[in-house]
Amino acid sequence: EGSILPNGRIITPQGTQITTAPHPYVLVLSADGSVAVTANSGTNPFSISIIRNPLSSTPSVQQIPEGAKTESGVLEACFMGLAISPDNRTVYVAGGQANQVFLFDLTTGKRGEPINCATRTEEADYTHGYIGDMALTRDGRTLYAVDQIGFRLVVIDTRSRKVLHSIPTGRYPFGITLSPDETRVFVANVGVFEYKPFTDLDPKNIKNTAHSWPSSKYGSKEMLEGDPAKGVPALGDPNAPEAFSVWSYTLTNGKPTVKGKIKTGFLVGQKVEDFPAVGGSSPNSLVATDRYVFVSNGNNDCVSVIDIEKDTVVSTLFLNPEPRLRSLRGVIPFGL
Repeated sequence: EGSILPNGRIITPQGTQITTAPHPYVLVLSADGSVAVTANSGTNPFSISIIRNPLSSTPSVQQIPEGAKTESGVLEACFMGLAISPDNRTVYVAGGQANQVFLFDLTTGKRGEPINCATRTEEADYTHGYIGDMALTRDGRTLYAVDQIGFRLVVIDTRSRKVLHSIPTGRYPFGITLSPDETRVFVANVGVFEYKPFTDLDPKNIKNTAHSWPSSKYGSKEMLEGDPAKGVPALGDPNAPEAFSVWSYTLTNGKPTVKGKIKTGFLVGQKVEDFPAVGGSSPNSLVATDRYVFVSNGNNDCVSVIDIEKDTVVSTLFLNPEPRLRSLRGVIPFGL
């Protein structure tokens, strides 16, 4: 038996198939392979599925919450990020728009006290956030998470359950990975612009002060430079280092410092087979070895290979699983 994917391809899975709650978006496996967890982040219910002994002939599945509806106070939101503690006792769940990281006991399924990621610094207000992908150190003491709308890398002490640092990233950080020696961290940024409110809007009279024309046409002077006299802030260059990029960080006592800003895939406007690239590369997911970081570029059907020491792309792997379709696009690589 096979299944038809949304892109029309047919897959015929081999081995055991395990049913989870609807819309499993990410999967994490414990270090010893005895527990797997999926984050199910569709519409209803926001949930996780704990799969015990997934490689056995009789795996068991526990859904949290159990019902068909999202339960506020249990797991009101989840998105992408999952991490399992080294002792297999706790799973950390990224809370999306809740701006929290939720904790659940992997034995009982009971919820622990969540980690609140809302904070303020001298430079920024992170009262609102959207917590996504996460990476946990091998000792289980430090959790790194990306805040997609806050454009930040969140560093969490899992023992005190407190945010230690909030470090700027590029635009819309989406994927994160640690180097095997845990001295470096890499963040993939899928966004192009940082949108800001018009400066001439009256919050108490939006209807009469809102603009009646498209203020920042793509490719226009207003997009690049803004129009201060009319309250239009600049969006800037779509090929800026903050856009469609991978940022590398060095770690000193767990605190990240930006080391490199690396462009992957094709630049906006770059000629590809005689046509200018439309949109950015959308680097979304990463995995690291001792020497290289591999990055999937969702919009470019390729994987970039970054040299860790040089912070430079040294190779690009183009994905063409079916030679007869080589002239077509749409592989959309995501997840490594």
